[in-house]
Amino acid sequence: MHDIHERLRSAGASTVCAVLDMLGATGTITGLPAIRPGGSFAGPAFTVQASTGPLGTYDPGDFDIAQYADQAGAGQVIAIDAGGARVSLAGGIAALASARRGVAAWVVDGGMRDVDELGEAGIPIHVRHGVAVTGRTRVRIERVNGPIVIDGVSVQPMDVLVGDASGIACVPARRLAQVAAMADWIAGRDRIAGRLVREGLSFSRAFKEATAEYTALHGPLEN
Repeated sequence: MHDIHERLRSAGASTVCAVLDMLGATGTITGLPAIRPGGSFAGPAFTVQASTGPLGTYDPGDFDIAQYADQAGAGQVIAIDAGGARVSLAGGIAALASARRGVAAWVVDGGMRDVDELGEAGIPIHVRHGVAVTGRTRVRIERVNGPIVIDGVSVQPMDVLVGDASGIACVPARRLAQVAAMADWIAGRDRIAGRLVREGLSFSRAFKEATAEYTALHGPLEN
């Protein structure tokens, strides 16, 4: 399974999102920029549902970061649905602790604190808001490993999240092999097109010749 995740990561979020479009599947997540651009990831989602409210809404114990920072497994992506709230769901220490245990990335539709520290955690972190507003008594963790929604996209536990500086794709687990195969084809064709452009061909001619060359080697793109 690691191999298929690496294939998706290598293809990139933009290519995977294009494949999802071709299949008529909703899976493109926007508006969650990377804290530090340059990283990429692909891994199964460890999902978290959080409720938020004004200061004093919940008991302090309701905000149990350990439910995800300590429980997500190696290679997984911590994905938190907080409805885009401007309140912190975790900070630098939680991100560092998860990274040291092998968590692949964080995707947070809400806020995180300690933005400078997040950039030093060593894993990709995509979050809607960098905020200093603590989650204590403002956040209740409702459940982990249940269905969530991030930026309008339904994410099920173990769906594969693919991300880089361009954005994030959510690949339904049941379509993983199909999406990976199509992404491989497009990425391979695009590598040839890039080479041809560097050799002096125009954009349109490069893609025409690259498509013909890759099709001759690997057959047509199938969905």
